[in-house]
Amino acid sequence: MNKSEVLTALQSSRAAMLQALDGLSDSDRQQPGAVDQWSVKDVLAHLVRWEAELVTLLAQARQGKRPTHADFSPEKVNEVNAQWQRDDRARPLEKILADFHGVRKQTIRQVESFSDDELTNPKLFQWLDNSPLWKWVEGDSFGHETEHAAQIEAWRKARNLFRPVGHHRSWC
Repeated sequence: MNKSEVLTALQSSRAAMLQALDGLSDSDRQQPGAVDQWSVKDVLAHLVRWEAELVTLLAQARQGKRPTHADFSPEKVNEVNAQWQRDDRARPLEKILADFHGVRKQTIRQVESFSDDELTNPKLFQWLDNSPLWKWVEGDSFGHETEHAAQIEAWRKARNLFRPVGHHRSWC
């Protein structure tokens, strides 16, 4: 994917997530079970944490440094997810939402700072093991968000949590 396609994917995944969140009550947002045992609030905090890591990774890559979380094993990812979920449990939803919107702005700024070649050349960043940088962006932002938006939509459908007719986003 070139830079324009990555930026479009970031916008599309955010629109899909906002659609998945649209019309949920405060009570719905706090209910466990939206994604496994996580509430919607937990999922948003999880997305914020990983996208914040991506922003750091992109800044480190821009400086020619090997990113600090480039070598996370699946076990380490599970451990980090669990720790972050515990850490974010008491955070107010409003702060998580502010971070949710803020981190995407930072991601877009970082992506815009890279050339098409820097995003697509699989040989440019050695720590990516012959994978282009855009794949990492996808994994920690728009691909990740799309996955969880679909899970939230499925949870809503299973619980009959439909959007009110004529309702407009309250999550913006």
